[in-house]
Amino acid sequence: MRRYIFFAGFLVLFGVGAGFSQTTVADSNVLPAQTVSKASLAAKHADSKLNETVLHKSVLNYSLPPELAEVAQKCAAGEPDECYFSYKTFENAADSKLAAAANLELSVLSLQRGLVKQALSYINRACELNPDDPFMELTRGWTYLAAGKYKKARKSFDDLMYLTADFEYVSSSKTGNALSWYLSGNKEKSAAEWQYLYTANPYNISFVSYMLGKIAAEMKASRHLAPVFLQQALTHDSKNYAAAKLFAQLAEKDKNKLRSWQYYATLYSLDPDNKQLAKKIAKYSKEFGNKSIDYLFYLRLDQPIVHELPSTPSPKIKMALYANREQTPQELQAISFQPSGTATVTDEKLGEVLRVPSYIDKQIVFNPLTGGVDLQNAKGHIEFSAKRPFTISLVHPERTLLIKNAQAENIFSADLSDKELQGELIVVPTSGGFMLVNNVNAEDLIPALLASRVQSITHPAALEAFAVVLRSALLQAAEEQKDRPYFITDNDTDFKFKGINLIFKTLLDASKESAKIRLTQAQAGSYDNCGVLTADQIQNTADKPGYIFSPANVSKYLLSNPPADLYSRPQDPTQWSGIKWMYVYDGKEIQNRIAYKQNIGKLRAIMPTSLTPNGRILSIRFEGSKGSYEAKTPQEAAFILSAGTMRSNLFDIVPLYKGKNIKSVLVRGYDTGFGYGLCLQGADGLAKKGMDYKGIIKYYFPNARILNTTTGTIN
Repeated sequence: MRRYIFFAGFLVLFGVGAGFSQTTVADSNVLPAQTVSKASLAAKHADSKLNETVLHKSVLNYSLPPELAEVAQKCAAGEPDECYFSYKTFENAADSKLAAAANLELSVLSLQRGLVKQALSYINRACELNPDDPFMELTRGWTYLAAGKYKKARKSFDDLMYLTADFEYVSSSKTGNALSWYLSGNKEKSAAEWQYLYTANPYNISFVSYMLGKIAAEMKASRHLAPVFLQQALTHDSKNYAAAKLFAQLAEKDKNKLRSWQYYATLYSLDPDNKQLAKKIAKYSKEFGNKSIDYLFYLRLDQPIVHELPSTPSPKIKMALYANREQTPQELQAISFQPSGTATVTDEKLGEVLRVPSYIDKQIVFNPLTGGVDLQNAKGHIEFSAKRPFTISLVHPERTLLIKNAQAENIFSADLSDKELQGELIVVPTSGGFMLVNNVNAEDLIPALLASRVQSITHPAALEAFAVVLRSALLQAAEEQKDRPYFITDNDTDFKFKGINLIFKTLLDASKESAKIRLTQAQAGSYDNCGVLTADQIQNTADKPGYIFSPANVSKYLLSNPPADLYSRPQDPTQWSGIKWMYVYDGKEIQNRIAYKQNIGKLRAIMPTSLTPNGRILSIRFEGSKGSYEAKTPQEAAFILSAGTMRSNLFDIVPLYKGKNIKSVLVRGYDTGFGYGLCLQGADGLAKKGMDYKGIIKYYFPNARILNTTTGTIN
């Protein structure tokens, strides 16, 4: 029997032999099937079809007075103070509509600055000037909620119902009401609101399930239902960090050591400097001893799966293996390897020093006494030692090489799964271990890169389009990084390599079909899911929303229903988490992650400082009682807020205050990634509409030039 345990977001997979089945961590051999009773706290999910018209109709209007549209550009240009004070020049404008709109924007900006009283003053003024605008009343409810004035928040949410019956507004107001009841201590009324949302709003089903699980965990009579809801939260959204954290805590209370270890290990791998998580890891590592790694999220293979795969001559790509989240290849202490055909070991000065027969295991082990590495046979006898790089090559290039049982000093430093490779393996001794670099033909690498990203992408044209994007990005990396010891890593933002053992025929066909094509004059990026607003102005729908950027309009867009013809819409109406999502994060955890860089004291405000033209966040300043810290990249901002689990940089924040300090943070977001390049789900949707892969490329890269590498022609 072969066991397969692999980390991907918060997913763990198990399988026997070559046939793997997929479950969430919550399912992993710990939870029996359970039926949720109507009489219990649990909400029974309605099987009836949700009204598609209601779910995709939008009544939101993004129009802005020209004066305010001009001011909004100062916000996007990284001039938050200039933006704020420019809006103030219109707060008392003679035109009541203009003044109301300015006060709305000032309220949003004031809340970002931690000026809660001012935010309430501005939004009250806006509602006074324009009492029939439902978005202003909704914003007032959320602002009261942020300020901890829960009764007034509920009044605003209830008053909204007299202004509109539109799903977008009703759903948001009920979410606010549910949170206000929970934060004010009335769990029963909160649960009733969440139950309604559970049956009525597929877009936030993961967040709603998490909140029902949280309430159940806090109520003795319903506590046994908490794992059921948390399981659903993770099933619908594997990146729900709060759900995974609560699952770990519940497992520990239940003295389920295996589940506790797996969940805490998952959280610790995301946030390795977290001292509390480090204590949990130390505790369970001691509990499980040498077997602790066996219960983690690694793929383990007995022998090569692919065995033989045609190799296509093409430019070489040097890919460093076992890289961490910062793209740094880890120093390994030991590995095993097994070729599916005869392999040679070649020293850069001595030439060929050893031949390894097919399916024979060898070990490479760092020797701390000599500072070199030793190549050993299965019995531990040293057959070759080196302090300089050496290469393991396959005599027949269509054969493969399996890397097994990688060991590092920190088992959480990288994904230490087994990987099957094509091409050469370069072993580079270092001062504290050794590094691995796979030197492989670009065309041989593409199917495996496809495999790590396209689990739900099925149409050949979409796969072919993505193969073109990967090829273009690989060749660009090879050109730009040619003087470095490696060009990419296996954990690169654009290239995730988990081994050729994951590929299947359609991926090989897609790579082969598109092999002659690459992009020039384009940033060949990609992301998984897309809404309407992208960073590069590609709109994934024929139903354009007429969006104009402003701080308030970002929140309005995040409230909006995805259009019915959205190219990336999922077939399952409950699987929208890649497009619309909502999370809640603990304020103290955010403070702690900021403290890795700088102690700012108690968290007081979270303010975007630079944005893309349509409002994607590029940098954020965190204000505290003892100072401030600016996260200058979207990746750093996502790590501070969510340990890196947030789906994209298109989001807004509702800080939930307790006194002067932020107790928790509600984040509402849209789509995944950074919004530029090829949208994978959108490409699949276009392919299903009949578009071929070249048409898809032209759609997502309208300014790119397409090069045929065989003929040299460009179009």
